[in-house]
Amino acid sequence: MRALRKRLITLRFRTSKEAAEFLSFVSEAADNVIVEQSGASVKLIIPEFSKDARKDYAKLLALVKQWRLSRQSPRKGVFRHSVTMLLSAAKLKVGIPVSAIVELLQLKGYRAKLAGVFIETNADFESTLRVVEEFSERYAETMELDAAPLVKRLAAVLATAYNRSIDEVVEALKGAGLVKENEEERLMLAVNYADALARAPNELRRCVNARFKSVLGKGSRGRGASNSSREGGAEQAHAEVERRGPHTS
Repeated sequence: MRALRKRLITLRFRTSKEAAEFLSFVSEAADNVIVEQSGASVKLIIPEFSKDARKDYAKLLALVKQWRLSRQSPRKGVFRHSVTMLLSAAKLKVGIPVSAIVELLQLKGYRAKLAGVFIETNADFESTLRVVEEFSERYAETMELDAAPLVKRLAAVLATAYNRSIDEVVEALKGAGLVKENEEERLMLAVNYADALARAPNELRRCVNARFKSVLGKGSRGRGASNSSREGGAEQAHAEVERRGPHTS
């Protein structure tokens, strides 16, 4: 990157697609800037008529830094994803609580924490972006629930992390005593959110395993009944042969 008279920034990316994604991000985040793309190269130009050229230039440098922190190979194995950049790039069904992104990444086995306006994680940008979009889709599904906001959030986080339906997650939470209905039959947390989030994964696995065993049990009973029927039919056929006696031609 080089700057000329504090009015021009030139950048080169790995691919033209990455360059286009960066331009889209900058165009939404910064005003009074002219952008030019040629393949994988980008020019950011602050026009001469800009009243706050130095301020605009400093803002562009900050945006470039955000991009590099999020996209380049991280030091100590940790990326720093700008929350603004993530939400700008994501195709959101509904708005989402940012701290829930961190919870989801942790449930999926990543290291993650919220650090000011950044999410620090060993998940790369594309993986984090997928988590954000999947969570937004599940969170939108919870809008139909007659439930407290934290119940909706918990259900959406777990449904996304373990690829389960919202209904299945809610039933597991109710069965574990983590969620209950109040007098108006509205779903409420029975414990605080942190405790529910810590206990819910094991309860959800237990519920899924119980259902799986139930299905296997039904299948075994069905096969047993079928075998009994076949055995009974064989015995009846054998008795019929004995009554008729041996067949002679």
